Amino acid sequence: MSKQNNVATLSSRLLGQLALLALMTLLLSRVGGAHAAVADAIERPAIQSNLGAHSVLMSVASIEGHFIAVGERGLILRSDDDGKNWSQLPSPVSVTLTGVAFTDAKNGYAIGHGGIVLRTTDGGQQWKVQLDGRTLAADLLLKAQASNDEEAIHQAKLLVSDGPDKPFLDMLLLGRDHLIVVGAYGLVLETKDGGLTWDSWMDRIENYLGLHLYSIRKQGNRILIAGEQGFVALSVDDGQSFETLETPYEGSFFTAQLAGNSEVVLAGLRGNTFVSSDNGQDWKKIKNPISASIMSSFINKSGQIIFANQAGILLGLTANRLVPLTRKRLPPLTNLIEKSNGNVLALSIHGPVSIDVGDMK
Repeated sequence: MSKQNNVATLSSRLLGQLALLALMTLLLSRVGGAHAAVADAIERPAIQSNLGAHSVLMSVASIEGHFIAVGERGLILRSDDDGKNWSQLPSPVSVTLTGVAFTDAKNGYAIGHGGIVLRTTDGGQQWKVQLDGRTLAADLLLKAQASNDEEAIHQAKLLVSDGPDKPFLDMLLLGRDHLIVVGAYGLVLETKDGGLTWDSWMDRIENYLGLHLYSIRKQGNRILIAGEQGFVALSVDDGQSFETLETPYEGSFFTAQLAGNSEVVLAGLRGNTFVSSDNGQDWKKIKNPISASIMSSFINKSGQIIFANQAGILLGLTANRLVPLTRKRLPPLTNLIEKSNGNVLALSIHGPVSIDVGDMK
């Protein structure tokens, strides 16, 4: 075998290992003793550290001239200088935080492992726990018992016995008090009062295997939810009902986008990317030169979809193919956001990375 082939083989193995690492935190909930660890972490404030800006960060939001990022061990960071320097903000939990979003300069939410939902009303300076896995399980059990739904009661009792081990993985923020969260084992919940009460959407979605749900997006009346084993559900009536879409891939979709009037874009494990122009009735596979898992995406100001993968490369969707946009590889990327000047702030397993448009091909 040639040296070039050896390098290609080693690279392929490395990318596969990185894809597995992205899901290891979910698998921890299967290990004995993890329940107690998560239960402890949802009650323990995050430790102050000088290493926050070099840690695993999972999500970032832009709020009127500054950024708020969240990540492992309950980290919440703020940058006031376009992502150059970061300071740690107080966090009431030590679980990994997977998502953050704001409706305005004051009001925002963060989600994470242990069924955690945090809320801030002062721009991120202080955060309050609005939901955790124990409260969620107890509430779902009470509602199931009130409805006399035997299956719902059975599922709720399983949640109670499992403990607070179910992570939330993405959210859709629709207003100051209106939030939808999705997560592991098919969790889909909605609050319209800022997290005081929650309603389950799980009876609206045919996810009988309880597959993990990684991404939720909204455009107009369409709401798209994507997850593992090729699972995708689409609503065209603002979430009142969902149709489970057949997709040509049985691997996980970690990110999705809704574009145009009926376009759906899915991307995920091993770089597999698909586009439908008719709300998921037909699919076209997008050519991707890099077989690394795609973890995040956004639609930039010019309408192009930009993806971030675990090989540390940004890719742009152009003419039914993905084109690498960055000249050099970065650490494995977890998320990204467009800055007001058109540049990109990416998050990685080693912290935030600013990417100037001039550094992109």
